[in-house]
Amino acid sequence: MNYRFGPYQIDTGRLELTCSDEVVPVQPQVFALMVFLLENRDRVVSKDEIIENVWQGRIVGDGTLNARINAIRRALGDDGQTQSMIRTMPRQGFRFVGELLDSGSTSQDNNEQDGRERKQASIAVLPFVNISGDQEQVYFADGLTEDLITDLSKIRDLFVIARNSSFSYRNSPKNVSEIGRELGVASVLEGSVRKAGNRIRINAQLVDAKTGGHVWAERYDSDVQDIFEVQDEITAKIIAALHISLTGATGGDRSTHSVEAYELSLKGRAKFFMFSPETNAECIHLLDQAIAIDPSFSNAWAEQVFPYQSGWSFAWNGYDDGLNIAEEKATRAVELGPNSSLAHSRLGWVQTFLQEPKLSIQSFERALELDANNADTHTWFCEALNYAGQPQRALEIGEKSLRFDPVAPPNCLHHIAHAYFLMGELEKAAEYDQRAIRMAPSFPPARIVMSAILVESGRIEEAREQIADLLSIDPGYNFLRYDERYPYYSAEHRERMSAALKTAGLA
Repeated sequence: MNYRFGPYQIDTGRLELTCSDEVVPVQPQVFALMVFLLENRDRVVSKDEIIENVWQGRIVGDGTLNARINAIRRALGDDGQTQSMIRTMPRQGFRFVGELLDSGSTSQDNNEQDGRERKQASIAVLPFVNISGDQEQVYFADGLTEDLITDLSKIRDLFVIARNSSFSYRNSPKNVSEIGRELGVASVLEGSVRKAGNRIRINAQLVDAKTGGHVWAERYDSDVQDIFEVQDEITAKIIAALHISLTGATGGDRSTHSVEAYELSLKGRAKFFMFSPETNAECIHLLDQAIAIDPSFSNAWAEQVFPYQSGWSFAWNGYDDGLNIAEEKATRAVELGPNSSLAHSRLGWVQTFLQEPKLSIQSFERALELDANNADTHTWFCEALNYAGQPQRALEIGEKSLRFDPVAPPNCLHHIAHAYFLMGELEKAAEYDQRAIRMAPSFPPARIVMSAILVESGRIEEAREQIADLLSIDPGYNFLRYDERYPYYSAEHRERMSAALKTAGLA
């Protein structure tokens, strides 16, 4: 559904608000509230109705609701005095009072066709089910799913839900229509993979999320050596079925043509997501093997960046030179794959920790030029901008990531919290960081920023509890390690954080 009023347009399929064709960043909850008010614009909507429909009945204070209403007004160029878009009815509720326009097309048929195309141009790729007898083959099914998401996200006219949100529905009892509605997409791709020896069987179905009917379905029986051709054919069939104009690169430009190297990289990727010193080392070893088979495999070089940088950041044994090695890997990845979004994104992340903010921003911007729909790139760019002293822009980038990844991962929530903290909006910072900590209690960066938020909020004892929790997670953590590894380019931001952490008791 699309709503137009003044220079604004809301596209519920893309989860996007635009003003004169420029995207206006809004938080997902703010977007949901705005759409709810629009859908009920013929009447006053009570606070209880809003809480029931937008917050699913959770306890919400007046301050939180009013903050969301004010956020809508800011996004729409409105304010509490003018109330030209959202009107407050004292003791009754709220009503959308903006004047809706028609779609602007010259014929009803064109309007309907345009609406159908916009609804169709959004997709979630659910994790393909591993139906091999060997559970070790899960990595292959997951890797296939991730690469299809990556290939589709490069198409500028297609809104693609990110990996984290799609994978949150693994083994879900919900049907495709429910999943599509929750993720705000018109189409869902689901499938299964059976891999036995050198043979693979892939079943793929593209489903209309509204009706639950199949738009397209295909079964592929082939040699594993043909996996790249199969991926490209699935992507092409989706593009054709959704009537999308093909703007942007797809999977035909791959960074390796070696299936053996590709499989090793998938295994390495799976190991990294397990996130421990042991699996980190296994990840690096598997990627080393992939590079030995195909030294020009750009993405394998890029995928080694996080393991080395993470080992250095968390001070794991054997990673004293991890940051320098990560830089070498990222630089080589860009040399081998100048059109690889992943390579530029990883280089930008390393440049952040080398305190080269201008180069970091350039690298991330190049990554987004190559793949504008990549939630992962937006998430890491958000934190890079925080360290570069640009929290306002960081917030915009972080909120854009949430549109692609509505089931937000904890690191994205934390990066947004970090931006709010640097901007001095402590209440919002605490809200996002608390969510991140609930999802990942052992994630040290969230504890560090939360302790600073609490100190500046005057809640010193709670801040000290956060530091105590941090030390229970990592007994060797100290202020020196923090100071060496948090690359604030702004002296003011560095001083604020340092003062807060010392007050919280980090020695």
